[in-house]
Amino acid sequence: MADRFIVRGYPFAWLDEVVEITLNPEKTKVIDLQFQQLERIETKFEKELQGVLKDLKTNTFCLFSSKKIKAVVTQYYESLILLERQAMQNLAAYPDDHPLAATGENIIFYIQNMGVAFKKRYGKYITSTVSESGITTSQSTVISKILCKLSADQIGVILKAADDTKLLLASSLSVVFRSIVPFLSTDKIKNLSWDSMRKRTYHIEQIDKDVAIATLEKLILQIREY
Repeated sequence: MADRFIVRGYPFAWLDEVVEITLNPEKTKVIDLQFQQLERIETKFEKELQGVLKDLKTNTFCLFSSKKIKAVVTQYYESLILLERQAMQNLAAYPDDHPLAATGENIIFYIQNMGVAFKKRYGKYITSTVSESGITTSQSTVISKILCKLSADQIGVILKAADDTKLLLASSLSVVFRSIVPFLSTDKIKNLSWDSMRKRTYHIEQIDKDVAIATLEKLILQIREY
């Protein structure tokens, strides 16, 4: 047991190395990373984060002083925030058309989910001195969906066009879809998959383009009447 504690003395060791070095374009030629490598990193990243939470539970279980628990929890939470900050900096430098972009977004998603888990269990102890970002957003908030009278593929065409023309500014097309799609539903699909919708834009059907164009023309006519 003692040996295991020594090995995991700093639970963020592997996570830090991946985010600050392996996936950091300022320190590594990340463009050379292959899809299989990125896939392995993603899988292990999520498991390592779960290990961090497990370590936090272990390290606070035998502490009976609220002051000591607060100190330990704050240390873990601030390390998580710093990890997210570096991951966001990395993502901003990734090319949109490389698998790196999806990996970067997924890693941020995992970190933010873990931040929510931290707050759910230890919220009363957390007083971070580090500037927080997306990690503070509660994933438990109920999302009010807006019904869109287009199909998923037609919505995807419009979002892709908005991104390509820079009407919507984001670090990647995936960010646009991940940020908007969860708030939408269609007549046929209540819970749309942002990733599936994004991938479908690589093979756009002519009929979906036609419907999207017709819809935008309706909007133009409506705007002219204002």
